[in-house]
Amino acid sequence: MILDVTDEQLYGVDAAVWLRTVQGVVDWRAAQFAERFFTALSSTAEGAQILNALDADTRIHLQQRQAAHLRLLFSPELTLAAHRAAARQAGRAHALMGVGLPLLIESFALYQHELQDELLPLLASPGHEQVLRIVSRRILVDLQAQAHSFDDIDAEIAQAMSAIDRLAQDADHLVDLVRGAMELIGRLDGNLSAFFGRCDDDGELQLEASHGLAGQRYHQAMMSGEVPRISVDAQRESGQGAGGRAWRSGEIVVCAAWGADPRNQPWESIGHSLGLRSSAAVPLRGDDGRTVALLSLYSAWPRFFSTALIGQFLTHLQLTLSHAVRRLDAQPVLALPLRTRYRQSIADGRVRFVYQPIVDLRSGRLVKVEALARLVDDDDALVEPERFLSACGRDELFTLLQHGLEQAACSVKALHARGLPVALTLNFPSEGVAEPRHERAVLDTIDRHGLHNGQLELELREGHDTMAPARRRNAFLRRLRDAGVGLTQDDLGSGRGALPGLDQFRYDAVKMDQELVHGAMQQPQRVFEFMFHLTRLAHGFGMKLTVEGLEHVGLIESAAILGADHGQGRGIAPPMALDELERWHQGFRLDIDAQRPRTALGALASYLLWDLRARSRRARDGATHDPRRTVEAFIEARGLQRSTLALLLAEHFAVGAAARHALRNDVIEHFVEVWQRESDATPT
Repeated sequence: MILDVTDEQLYGVDAAVWLRTVQGVVDWRAAQFAERFFTALSSTAEGAQILNALDADTRIHLQQRQAAHLRLLFSPELTLAAHRAAARQAGRAHALMGVGLPLLIESFALYQHELQDELLPLLASPGHEQVLRIVSRRILVDLQAQAHSFDDIDAEIAQAMSAIDRLAQDADHLVDLVRGAMELIGRLDGNLSAFFGRCDDDGELQLEASHGLAGQRYHQAMMSGEVPRISVDAQRESGQGAGGRAWRSGEIVVCAAWGADPRNQPWESIGHSLGLRSSAAVPLRGDDGRTVALLSLYSAWPRFFSTALIGQFLTHLQLTLSHAVRRLDAQPVLALPLRTRYRQSIADGRVRFVYQPIVDLRSGRLVKVEALARLVDDDDALVEPERFLSACGRDELFTLLQHGLEQAACSVKALHARGLPVALTLNFPSEGVAEPRHERAVLDTIDRHGLHNGQLELELREGHDTMAPARRRNAFLRRLRDAGVGLTQDDLGSGRGALPGLDQFRYDAVKMDQELVHGAMQQPQRVFEFMFHLTRLAHGFGMKLTVEGLEHVGLIESAAILGADHGQGRGIAPPMALDELERWHQGFRLDIDAQRPRTALGALASYLLWDLRARSRRARDGATHDPRRTVEAFIEARGLQRSTLALLLAEHFAVGAAARHALRNDVIEHFVEVWQRESDATPT
């Protein structure tokens, strides 16, 4: 119900006449009235809880504000608009301090009682009733406007919760999730500051992001040693604060009166100077219920985090962000100063690209070169992606793409001028698929530099972070292809590279995830079997397969034997500066023969090739070469004719697909032993 206050008698000239007659008494008794009102309020249970959370300075300040508000109610010059604005502001302050609507109504009843019993009797009898009527009606206007402020805050919290939900669903990177969450929290009225942190490998809490001027200053004080760093160790004094307790318990910890809690004593000096009055430590939990990250919030208002509404918001924040962090928490912990430095390097264009050759595994011919980003640190050292990518969100990755496109265009021209007419390939962020600014960046680069068909290739990763619907994605990829861009699906076979995408769009090539290749160090037969099937899958779709992560000749031989088209890795060539590429190319020879492997891994790949064909009844399917001959040649070349491995192979070759499963496992184990002896004998 909206109170009818159109009567000019409340704020007009007539009201001013009556109110001017009492200004002296009101000014004289305002401070005393405010003190008596606070005393009456402290007699209620909830009022006492709120007032007890105030330090002496804050209580004095609020009593002064209450006295000023009393003078406002009796002001002859007050207008309805000014009154409502002041009351809404006061209502916000009350809500932010944890005053509930029932207590607000109760406090107004106390207020009215104090006026009638203590102040109004002091007024002169002529006009007493008129002043009482005016002020009583103004008090109702005040209550109504303050109650509207409570509704406004309820709506703002509800909007923030919805925005947090959307952010958690849409974020592609932990950086964007944290940055977005802190921005949304910072928009709430309450003068909020925040930290986000995770524990490093040593169990030390590393603060990776901060928000608000107070948050930044607080973090600087911890990093400089002015105050202790927050710890999660229960044995340390710095682990007894709200953050440490929340981390260990997995439960939200609220400090209604931050400065009054003795466990915050290690940080009391900086907290007092920054005006921190209350805090909430929100632990984000993993699938096993254990804390994986900590969100620490601080407010300049006492009891800000103690209301039921804010409590619901904190619980929602914990559940929603915990789920999102579990989805995105694959990035290494990176302390805030380093994170900030890396972001600044990207923004300043301190990015250099190195180039790694990709060769044909049959002929050894250089077919393309991949451009790999490095940051130039403050000491001019190059920073590898595994160190700086965790500092990157969408915007930083887009800026990296812009740098990469520009340098790639210049580099491909330089290579062609040096007689190396090869394509240059560049990683494309998966969240940029079908996004207009990413498409414009690619097409504008092609137009500006006049790149021809096949000179530029992009490697794209299909996965959960490719948010565009299939129809939009495919249309986007077709437009790039029409512009002459070659397209490679990256990291195929990993948790990030999706096999179903192959039947929706025909890429020019696919890349086997190098993490799978590195698994050959533990279980080579599984990696090789996967490589065999992946090769046939790619060829079935008319695409070339590149195997990256080929770190030594054994892996290079194996990839060639199992049918991969192209290879990349330090066993072929490390990443290098553009000027070094021509010299490397002049001296490079791919010294392998798929029919005469020199390594145990190569021989194992030949054996598995024969076994897979035998089990599919294609041991003699018209292939020009029988892998058994390759394996036997390796055994003879190594002088292993009398070894257990040779005997096992002879038995398996004799019975073919009918061999017992254990026989195959025994062969693989003995091949791995030979390979391990080779590795031990090879200088590192």
